[in-house]
Amino acid sequence: MIDKLRAFLEYFWTWVDSRAVVRRTVLAYTLYMTWYGVHACIEFAKVSTFDGLGTAAVIAAVLAPIAALQGFAFANYTNGRKE
Repeated sequence: MIDKLRAFLEYFWTWVDSRAVVRRTVLAYTLYMTWYGVHACIEFAKVSTFDGLGTAAVIAAVLAPIAALQGFAFANYTNGRKE
């Protein structure tokens, strides 16, 4: 029983690794998170009581970490394809 489970897990992880499933999932989730963040910032800008500079500062504070993560995820995806 253990040998069959071990063989299945080895096959499964080989399948996941050879098709870059994790890298593609991280990239897709990061792109979704970027879309969601931009959408939330647009909605915030519509109802914000701050002045223009204050609204821009809040939007920048929210989107900067998302943009950094997106850059890392895209670089990781493209570097992984070179392997």
